[in-house]
Amino acid sequence: MFLESEIELHKFLFLQANRFPNNIRQPNNPKIYFVPKSKGLGIDSMGEFVVSFGLSGQFLNEEGNPASLILISQALEQAFNFTFGSIYKSKERIFKRKPSNLTNALDNLRNLIVRESRQKKMEKDDFAKR
Repeated sequence: MFLESEIELHKFLFLQANRFPNNIRQPNNPKIYFVPKSKGLGIDSMGEFVVSFGLSGQFLNEEGNPASLILISQALEQAFNFTFGSIYKSKERIFKRKPSNLTNALDNLRNLIVRESRQKKMEKDDFAKR
């Protein structure tokens, strides 16, 4: 009885393992696209994310080591259907900025969230007055 159960378990595990050849995830084609603009978020804005993610040390490769800028940039490129060309050139342009402009995109996005939060608070206050 035990041997039969063990054989069935091995068959099941073998079949499950073969459902995903070499356990490689098949690339998916997301339905979201990043469209860079000269005003707002551009390619170097996405570079700010890559550089920030890399510096955080919280993005790891398959071995559990900090992910390289290349791996992080490739993940963003795949997720949002765009290409950097060279993440290192983007990084270089970011660090050539004036200190007050180093995080333009991050500051811009922060301001959008703050503005939305204020708007929601105003709407809530207006509703409470009724």
